[in-house]
Amino acid sequence: MKMAFVNCGQGRNCKAKMLLVLLSFVSGFILALLVSRKMFQLSIKEDTTFKGHCEISNSSNDWDILLNSENLTGSQIVQYFMWNNRNACQLVQDFGGTLYKNPSGWDGQKSVCLDPQIAPQPGGCIVYSFGIKNQWSFDEQMSQYGCQVFAFDPSMGKDPHDHMPGNIHFYNWGLGNQDKHDVDYNWAIRSLSSIYEELSARHGRKIIDYLKIDIEFDEWVALPDMMASGMLSKVRQLSMEVHMDYEASLEQHRDWAKLLRSMENMGMVRFDSEYNPWYVGTFNQFPLTGSLGYEIAWYNSNYSSVSA
Repeated sequence: MKMAFVNCGQGRNCKAKMLLVLLSFVSGFILALLVSRKMFQLSIKEDTTFKGHCEISNSSNDWDILLNSENLTGSQIVQYFMWNNRNACQLVQDFGGTLYKNPSGWDGQKSVCLDPQIAPQPGGCIVYSFGIKNQWSFDEQMSQYGCQVFAFDPSMGKDPHDHMPGNIHFYNWGLGNQDKHDVDYNWAIRSLSSIYEELSARHGRKIIDYLKIDIEFDEWVALPDMMASGMLSKVRQLSMEVHMDYEASLEQHRDWAKLLRSMENMGMVRFDSEYNPWYVGTFNQFPLTGSLGYEIAWYNSNYSSVSA
């Protein structure tokens, strides 16, 4: 803002004119300052609103309200699956994975929180790994990290054995909600609690420091039993690939999302989520096209002083 120069000579009238110009300048300056302050306040309010939207899940009730809404959309369910809550863990490292192209990137990697309060302790940690598919990179790297790894997969046609470097113990069991024989595939299916009870003779009644689940939709079968049986209380960190079904209804996806949310309300704190860019599709029963798979990782807040 520029102040006009008044050349009116000398005298009382001239001084009065100069006083009026000065008052006009001061008034204009104050008005501009007030407008600028108001715009600044509006900008801060908009930023706060935006942050609240992005961090909706940091409130204990926001995701619950959204998932129970009558107006819930498929996009909002995807938003929940994609929420990574990365501020919950300061040091996240990926273990394992395979490099793919088109698009280029890693697939099958598992996020591990290495914050001191929650990290697996090398030399004494135990890993349960469900779903190998002859891809041993995660198991081998966790073994190199210093954990004893118990690997499970009934689909590989292999008998129980120790996989090199020797502290990876393979079993041909699948994970489910009960012990049974799958007659369609000739697989032995067992619940997590049953497996843990049998293997306790080998590793003791220790906490499972890291539980990896990648079992192609059967996570939705096994997870309710894990919650009901109390096995989640024996898990320090959990990584699970969750799957959406392009043929399933919006209500089915709501139920799956609420199952994950109920696990989080039990104390499992999410610290990472990555979508699968190679596994995409268009849903039949609601308007949405996108990824059908999400790698999500949690830690158990009962074994950490890290806040969510």
